[in-house]
Amino acid sequence: CCTVLKAFLDEEMVINDPVVSSDDGTTLERWTGEDLTVGGEVNKLANNIALGRDLAGVHYRSDGVDGILVGEQIALTHLADKTRTYNEDFEGFTLTKFDGTRVLIAGGSVHEI
Repeated sequence: CCTVLKAFLDEEMVINDPVVSSDDGTTLERWTGEDLTVGGEVNKLANNIALGRDLAGVHYRSDGVDGILVGEQIALTHLADKTRTYNEDFEGFTLTKFDGTRVLIAGGSVHEI
């Protein structure tokens, strides 16, 4: 799901005015670190889900890591198949894979860019 989100959303978009919980968890405070991007937050989401399943005892850590990569490949294949069905001019999806590689998905194929 995270790979599909990255294909449809602008990964480079900086999130405006992010907040974090205070140390005691009762209030929200302004984030003071580096800019947070949509792509970075979506990657964190995938990783946190996998880690949560590890901590719950549902999977081993290697299952989470490999599951993210398998899911990414399934999503890339699905998106490539979808590009064959568009009747309109469509330049394709671009996204950054979990390993940092930029790809273009167009014309039924996935290409590194």
